[in-house]
This record gives sequence, structure tokens and C-alpha cells, in this order.
Amino acid sequence: MKLPLLILLGGILGGCASSNQLPPDTTTAVLIPPVSWSAVTAENAVRPGSITDEWLKDFNSPQLEQLVAEAIAHNHDLKIAALNWYSANETASIASSNLLPTIEGGISSKRSRSISSTDRASISNRHTLDVSAVWEVDLWNRLSNQERSAITLTEAVAADLRAARLSLAAEVAQNWFDSVESKQQTELAEYQLNADQQALKVVEDRFQNGLVDALDLHLIKIELTASEERLASKRMGQNLLLRELETLLGRYPAAELTVSEPMPEIGGSIPAGLPSDLLKRRPDIAASNKRMVAAGLDAEVAAKNRLPSFSLTASGGTSSSELKNLLDWDFLIWSLLGDLTQPLFQQERLKAEEMLERIEHREALINHAQIIRTAFREVEDALDADHYQRLRVESLTRAANESHSAAVLALYRYQNGLTDILTLLDAKQRAYTHESKRLRAVADHINNRITLHLALGGSF
Repeated sequence: MKLPLLILLGGILGGCASSNQLPPDTTTAVLIPPVSWSAVTAENAVRPGSITDEWLKDFNSPQLEQLVAEAIAHNHDLKIAALNWYSANETASIASSNLLPTIEGGISSKRSRSISSTDRASISNRHTLDVSAVWEVDLWNRLSNQERSAITLTEAVAADLRAARLSLAAEVAQNWFDSVESKQQTELAEYQLNADQQALKVVEDRFQNGLVDALDLHLIKIELTASEERLASKRMGQNLLLRELETLLGRYPAAELTVSEPMPEIGGSIPAGLPSDLLKRRPDIAASNKRMVAAGLDAEVAAKNRLPSFSLTASGGTSSSELKNLLDWDFLIWSLLGDLTQPLFQQERLKAEEMLERIEHREALINHAQIIRTAFREVEDALDADHYQRLRVESLTRAANESHSAAVLALYRYQNGLTDILTLLDAKQRAYTHESKRLRAVADHINNRITLHLALGGSF
């Protein structure tokens, strides 16, 4: 009798003993948010005020708002994210139910025929009503920690869903403005093709009048075929973008979406809030924080798995040959059992499981710190780019205007024999290149503004 008791006592003491500990992490320093954004300068100031929660309206695009609403309703990836949230909720419900007793009840009836020792047959009835309950007492808050971990993970998945919703809105918006820019690029290519056709007529007239030789004619025809190829490429690219956008919307990718709005004008600056606000607003940071907390709770659960567990088992019921007696307390039978269990020969395995959970908790801590740093970098990058993108648009607008004027003048001078074909072709190519780059710069500026809203944690 003494030996089993000693084994049990040794197991309990072993379970209570401290496990191996991870070495302290001295490299993951706590990041303290700055007072203000470093990318904000006197030339690149942001407006004071809270971060906007209606940034879609800043682009004044009713069609875009409709497309975002359609994507939110029909996008398959977002539906999967929502299902993940439902699944996490059910997992949390299961964890919560572990704190409650398991109660089962049943009723049975039995009719049997038997032969007595005197060879006489007899028929007997037996009716039974029974209820049993098993409840594990949460001695060390192990079950409570499991519940808190599951609830915390549900909150993390909810934050994932918010992040997916915001990312989808931003992706739809950027794809939409890329499609608008692609349409403008196609229209520019069509304009350039028409301009080359008009220039061909001018060269043909001068060639027929003997004012230029065949070289001019060949060069302008080369330019014309290049414009035809460019237009085909632009149309193909436009269809690719439309199909990508239609896929985000949950539609069949048929490149049938109509782009009817021009590129919007955007303001000079937006409220960027304080760096410290970022930790509260961004759903990816919230999700990472929740997972970090849940990982810590899981590590505590793993440590408490090495401790004894205590459960109570109760059962009771009635049994009688008469059905009417099942609710008669005179026929009541019951039992109560207390059960204390302790893992005896699995301590090394349980220690290893605890260590694995603590490693995962350390990984979650490091990952959370990295996500915070990445979030700050994304805001700083977007703020910095917003300033320089605006300067690019201004410079390319001036260059496009000057190039257009130069191309018109070059054609006039060529018609009058005041310049050669190479000057004309160069002026035309410069005009097209600068206007094409201007269109792309405007789209880049708008897309970066969307990225900035997303980085700041702004909703829509």
C-alpha cells in the first residue's frame, strides 16, 4: 500500500517542479512610438485631426463605392475569412463547455421471460431511470485558461476578418484606378495612332511633290506600325485588369466591366493621426496581439497539464418493475465518486509539450514586434511617397504640356520644310512618352494614397 502512495506523491511533486526555461530574449526590444511621423516635414505636412473612416468618399467615385460594396458581398476570400470566424467561435464554445459538468440521462425498459427451477415460466419487467454527471474541478485554472485562449483566438480571427475587409476594399480601389488609367493609356495610344496616320499623309504629300525622299516615308511608316502594336498591347492590358477586377468582385472574368469615370482629383494631404494611435487602429496589429496573448495562455495550460486533476462523478436513478414507480424516491439509488489523477510516467513528454508551447509564445512575441515595426515602416513609406508622387505628377504635367507643344510645332515646321523627319519623330515620341508617364504617375499617386489610408488603419 505504501509503494503506490509513494509513486503518486513523487508524480505530484514532479508535476509541481519547475520545467526547463527558455533563455531570456535580449534582442527583441520594445518599440516606443515616436511623438510624430518622421516622414512629415514642413514641405509635407499632414492635416491635424483623426484618421478618416470614410476614405473611399475622398475619391468622389460613386461607381467605385458600388464596386467595393459588391466585392464585400461576393468575394470568395472574404467569405472564407468569415467562415474562419464562425469556426473560431464554435471552438471557443467547446472550450467554455469544458468548465461545465457533463450530464447525461436515460430511461430504459426491459421485459424478459425466464424458467424457474420448478420449470415454470415467468415474465418480468424492469424499468430504469438514470442520470449521471461528470465534472472536472478547475483546480489550477487550466480549463479557464483554455477558454480564455479560445476566446482570444476568436478575437484575433475577428481582427483578421476586419483586415481582410479593409485589404479587399483597398485592392478593389487600386485595381479600379489602374483600370481607369489603362483606359486612358488606351485612348492615348489611339490618339497617337491617329496622329501618326495624319503625319503619314503629310509625308506622302511631300514625297509625291518631290520635297523629301523615300527614307522619310519609310521612317513614318515604321512609327505607324509601332503605334499599332502599342495600341494592341494597351487593349490587351486593359482587358487583363478588368478580368482581375471582376474576379475580385466575384463575377465571371469576361472583361465586360464598363469604366466610365475619369481619374479623380485628390487633396494635398490627409489626417495621419499620431503614431501611438496606429497600435489601436490597425486590425493586423490587434490580431497579432491577440495571438500573442493566446499563445501565452496555451503555454500556461501546457504547464498545468503536469499537475494533478480532480473530477467528481455522480450518478443516480430509480429502478422498478412498475413504470409508475420511476418517479418514486423510495426506489432511488445513487453514487458519488471523487477521482484524483496524476500523470506518473509522462512527465518528460509533458515537459517537452510545455517547452514547445513556450517556444510558440516566444515566436508570437517576436512576430508581434515585427508586425508593429512593419506597420510603422508602411506608414512612413506611404507618407514619404505621397509627397514625392505629388512632385512627380506636377513635373510630368509640365513636361507633357511642353512636349505636346513641341510636337505640334515640329509637325508645322516639317510641313513647311523647316525641320527634318527625325526631329518630328523625336518630338512625337517625347510627347507620347511624357503623357503616358504622367497618366501612370497620377495613378501611382492615387494608389499610394489608398496604401496610406490602409497603413494608417483607416476604415471606409
